[in-house]
Amino acid sequence: MKHKNTLELYEYWASKRAGRPAPSRTDIEPGDIRRLLPDVFICELSKDGKLTFRLAGTGLCNLYGRELKGTGFGELWLEDGIRNATRTGVAVASGPTPAILSLDGLSTRAGVLQAEMLLLPVFGPTGEHDRLIGLTSVFDPPYWIGHDPLAGFSTTGVRFLDQSREPLFLGNRPEIALPRAEREKSAPLFGRSERKVGHLRVLEGGRQD
Repeated sequence: MKHKNTLELYEYWASKRAGRPAPSRTDIEPGDIRRLLPDVFICELSKDGKLTFRLAGTGLCNLYGRELKGTGFGELWLEDGIRNATRTGVAVASGPTPAILSLDGLSTRAGVLQAEMLLLPVFGPTGEHDRLIGLTSVFDPPYWIGHDPLAGFSTTGVRFLDQSREPLFLGNRPEIALPRAEREKSAPLFGRSERKVGHLRVLEGGRQD
């Protein structure tokens, strides 16, 4: 955990478990995590395996310039990362193991940001594993947030958390680096030149009317 907000939500979630694999959704009091709420979200896993947003904070919606409630969890990712992100979210919602994702975000005008996402399982009203509560923490938020929506995230690493260890030592669980998927060679999008920033493809020239 690299961001203080990530650790704060994890410690709150752990305190509500009371020895159980996960707390119930009703155990989570919004007032207890008031400072974090803009970046908090809740997803529900349906019986057909779809993971969708039941609630998304204003901070997360602001990153994408739209309301996310009712949309699929995987829609936050660039196309080549949707499958892995969805599988990770479903694994957390359907089981007792939390996860942290290291993320790069690419905006529609080629802005780049770094973030991490915490995913924590919670029990739904039926007592089954069918929900997760999450938090997206952006490092050094760029000035363009709220003006230049994200096109999507790219996952650079995943770490599953061992609940038997204290949060201070969670970093000892190694992060699984995700290699960039092999892409077919193609012409630059919209006829614009491109460059690489890390493993992201960035279009030059900004807005063109």
